[in-house]
Amino acid sequence: MTGSFHRLSDLFMHFPGIGARQARRFVYHLLALSPAERAELARLVTDLGRDIAQCSACQRYFIRHRSPTRRGGSDFKDLCDLCSDEDRDTTQLLLIEKDADLENVRKTGAYQGHYFVLGGSIPILEKNPELRIREALLLARVEALAREGLSETILALSATPQGDHTGEYLRLLLEPLAKKHHIRITALGRGLSTGTELEYSDDETIQEALKHRE
Repeated sequence: MTGSFHRLSDLFMHFPGIGARQARRFVYHLLALSPAERAELARLVTDLGRDIAQCSACQRYFIRHRSPTRRGGSDFKDLCDLCSDEDRDTTQLLLIEKDADLENVRKTGAYQGHYFVLGGSIPILEKNPELRIREALLLARVEALAREGLSETILALSATPQGDHTGEYLRLLLEPLAKKHHIRITALGRGLSTGTELEYSDDETIQEALKHRE
């Protein structure tokens, strides 16, 4: 096999939950496509960075649109639709691991506050936990919302040992700010079954976990 085959396989293995065998299957599938289909796929991957932006507040990825400026021109917004929505509840901030978790919570309609995407979770034996999550950005976000009346930060993490460990780390990290601004730190109730990732939980389970947070 050529170097491009092995390089593509290595890149696919960086995707969540993808092992060596699955990565090779992806490359074989690409080989079976027509040149036009492969060219379209390459174009879409290239264009992805032009169409998608990362929200400067919650850190989620969103399709960016141009917004009018005072001078009559237009510019790209750096806030997603959730963070730019002035009707959202500024007293609550939900901390989640990844974008897919946010979308799963959002579709339930059970939560009307603000979000922050951590960008991952912290393995139990991790020596540099600050590199696994967006620690500095999180602290800045909590400070900013505290000026708007933030009174509760909710840890909405997967019900796994790694999720529990991340929650413990976040409680210690946020404790000084919580005391300073009188912010409660709560976590989802155990309507969420042990071993469950938030991304794969159904609407009713998420609603119950939010209702019975502790």
